[in-house]
Amino acid sequence: METLGITLFRVVAGMGVLLVIMLTIGRRQLGELSSFDFLTSITIGAVAGALIVDHRIELASSLIALLALGGMQLFFGWLSIKIRPVNHKINFKPLVMVENGQIIKESLRKIHMPVETLLQLLREKDVFDITIVEFAILEPHGKLSVLKRAEHLPITPSQVNFNVTPNSILVPVILEGKLQEKALADMGFSSQQIEEFRCQHLNSIHNVFIAFMDQNKRLHVIHDDAREHNVFLH
Repeated sequence: METLGITLFRVVAGMGVLLVIMLTIGRRQLGELSSFDFLTSITIGAVAGALIVDHRIELASSLIALLALGGMQLFFGWLSIKIRPVNHKINFKPLVMVENGQIIKESLRKIHMPVETLLQLLREKDVFDITIVEFAILEPHGKLSVLKRAEHLPITPSQVNFNVTPNSILVPVILEGKLQEKALADMGFSSQQIEEFRCQHLNSIHNVFIAFMDQNKRLHVIHDDAREHNVFLH
């Protein structure tokens, strides 16, 4: 029982430090990490795992190591922003993979990528005919950016002088039967208007799963009793 208590304490302490590190570093996806960030993250995970399962490892030393690794990651992140050459050294540069429909073999060799993988990445961008590609660039985070030739790009309303209505942003003002007063206030409602809105919809709010409001103060309601109609054939 004592061992279980020690393990739980080490789990809470380790995860607490990891949470502090994550909140300090900021919100980034795995694919957006630099090579240094990726290696540091792996090391942090290994140290945290060892801290939890191996009671022979001193708790204080492990926590200090985690904080030091997090500090290094934060420092090099700051350094790469302030000093551009550092950023170029610890991060990969964008690499042109396709230019004017031609695959750059030297680029494939640099990153040891088979041509089949490049073709797969192009298909994921809805490119099945490589001749329509003007540029395909492999970004530092590993994703492929594709620019098609001008004649193969979709036509936009501005190109044909066609007027379109502005985009409508829907804000949830009722969630599971509860009025979101802050959302209404952010949309410009006064306290009196919020209370009037509540009184106006008092009998129906509890039956609403979610209700959105657009910039023109129009409601789009999804009721609790919405059901699937099974229109798909199997």
